[in-house]
Amino acid sequence: MKKLAVSKHFQNQLKKLSRRDREKVTIALKSFWEFLHKGKIPSGLGFKKINGDKYEIRIDIRTRIAMKMDGDTFVCHVVGGHDAIRRYLQDYGGA
Repeated sequence: MKKLAVSKHFQNQLKKLSRRDREKVTIALKSFWEFLHKGKIPSGLGFKKINGDKYEIRIDIRTRIAMKMDGDTFVCHVVGGHDAIRRYLQDYGGA
């Protein structure tokens, strides 16, 4: 069974978001977790493979979560806009 985890970096980024944005992230991660366990992904989540072992989900029109598959666990590494996701891919391979 697939699992979901968050990195320390992700936790730090999350703390910098507004309360409303943190709530959106929480809702999206709950939806993603349900997908992992039930197999049906909500269309609004926009789950897609970026490259290799990296994936993203959509929080809203501007905000995304980038995650990496580590064994059977999706580890959330970055929450932010398109530029933050691009930097993550450049820094950790794949762009």
